[in-house]
Amino acid sequence: MSVAQGIGVVAGLCLWGFGLWWLALATLITIRYWRAGVPFNLGWWGYTFPLGVYTVATFRLGTTLNLGFFGFVGTVLTVALSAMWLLVGAKTLAGAWRGNLFVSPCIATPN
Repeated sequence: MSVAQGIGVVAGLCLWGFGLWWLALATLITIRYWRAGVPFNLGWWGYTFPLGVYTVATFRLGTTLNLGFFGFVGTVLTVALSAMWLLVGAKTLAGAWRGNLFVSPCIATPN
């Protein structure tokens, strides 16, 4: 392994750890708001892309370092990503069917 590859692996591990921290914070904050009953909107799709990229990065670190830990964590993240896709996709289809998908209470006109 060259020096540049070593620096890349160290940087990748640091960024992966930073991403894990943000994933934990986002999960806790999201759980708090779900319990409060936040309504569905199209912004929920914003959860899928970062989780997908983090999942791919996890698998890539696993193959680069030949560590099974990252394969296991990547599998767990894949399951979470699939569940998020199904949840958001179902809520999007239901909102489109009911016709309330594009309702934005923050820009609604006052009575």
